[in-house]
Amino acid sequence: MSAEPPSHDEPVKVGPALAERAAVWRGTRNDLILATGRQNVAFMAVCGLVSMGLISTVLVHASYPTWRVITSVLVWATLVLAQFTVVHLVSRDKKWMETAVYVMHGLAQLYLVSFVALTGGLHSPIVPALGTASVVPVVFFGTQPATRWLTASLLTLFALLALMPTSWMGPALPHDHFAAAAIVSFGWAIAIVTNFITRVLAATQAATCAVDVLNEERVAAAAEHAGRLQAVGAKVAHELKNPLASIKGLVQLVSRTPEAPRTRERLEVMQAEIARMEAILAEYLSFSRPLEDLKPHALDLAEIAGSALAAVSGRMESGRIALRVESRHTPIEGDARRLKEALLNVLSNAVEATPTGGTIRVSVSPANGGAAGGVVEIQDSGRGIKPEDLARLGTSYFTTREGGTGLGVVLAQTVVAQHGGTMHYASEPGRGTTVTIRLPARPSPAAALDVLTTSSSSPVEPAA
Repeated sequence: MSAEPPSHDEPVKVGPALAERAAVWRGTRNDLILATGRQNVAFMAVCGLVSMGLISTVLVHASYPTWRVITSVLVWATLVLAQFTVVHLVSRDKKWMETAVYVMHGLAQLYLVSFVALTGGLHSPIVPALGTASVVPVVFFGTQPATRWLTASLLTLFALLALMPTSWMGPALPHDHFAAAAIVSFGWAIAIVTNFITRVLAATQAATCAVDVLNEERVAAAAEHAGRLQAVGAKVAHELKNPLASIKGLVQLVSRTPEAPRTRERLEVMQAEIARMEAILAEYLSFSRPLEDLKPHALDLAEIAGSALAAVSGRMESGRIALRVESRHTPIEGDARRLKEALLNVLSNAVEATPTGGTIRVSVSPANGGAAGGVVEIQDSGRGIKPEDLARLGTSYFTTREGGTGLGVVLAQTVVAQHGGTMHYASEPGRGTTVTIRLPARPSPAAALDVLTTSSSSPVEPAA
């Protein structure tokens, strides 16, 4: 039985990937339009100056009331000044781009209706220009609500204009003067609309190319990620094979001689092997699952680090490893669960590398007084990392620890990169390793877009 098509009354649900591509497309298009914003307003001002000069000459030649001619010029000058002001404000904060287009088009509607009212109402030669004004919102906003609102506002203004008393309108122009003014005004409107559509189409093409490039990068990243998963999966299967064989043999021995003196010892070995398998599987699952969307909120980085330290404190005590903590209140925005997971992996590696009697120092502090985020530094007195190994640290299945998978560093690196942060390693064989994690005050959207193509395919950058 074929599935029923969705009802047209139900809203179409847009997935995160499609919404992301649409945001990239709109952002690129708006940036390109804004880059020529001042030139466009200047072009409209020049066209308007020439057109208003010609129309005013026609009106004066037709002995039109002087105050109406002067008022029409003043209204046009006010419109140009307002548009220059809006473009200047938007150039300082690009997020208001679409609102600015909405405002500028609304002002243009008010100007056109005022100009029509001053030059004869429904008998004005400017009336045909009102029709061209309805094209701009359709071209820029498409099917967004802004198009409907601007179209509705234009219809409303035109209806009010039609209902105004005839005595409020200017006198009708003679045929020859009407024709001349109508040709100039219509040519003026066509020039403005054509210029705007040309700019929007050019920006649209460039934005479409940007989205295509993003799609190609995502496809390549997905293929690369699948290849890494296949390689890591094969390594994990190999890593699990040995402990499973050991557990199987020990279970058989225990079942045959449950009262043997070595039963407890064998059970302890099985428990250790199971714990090892759990650790391998946990790392693999953390690496293999798709990157989740961050759920950032205000948090204290010092509290997150403290929670991660509490999780490994038992292992540090059993290994008689000394802990030194220097922690200061460090407010940032981030995903607490993901950050704790990253810090746990780094701390676990530090514990593994530090011998009995060693020391681990953890420092958490604001960066540049807190305005630029926070810094976490984890330093151990362990065996250190060779320079040739340090250059490979962070690749999918490279590890310097016997029985390790190398996925913990990859996971930590990915989480930090997704937040827009950086992760640096400094190490010297025999003298320990220092990991420095720098996180911004809030996650970067650009970093979330790029993390698939950068974070899990490149080694961790060694500190200088």
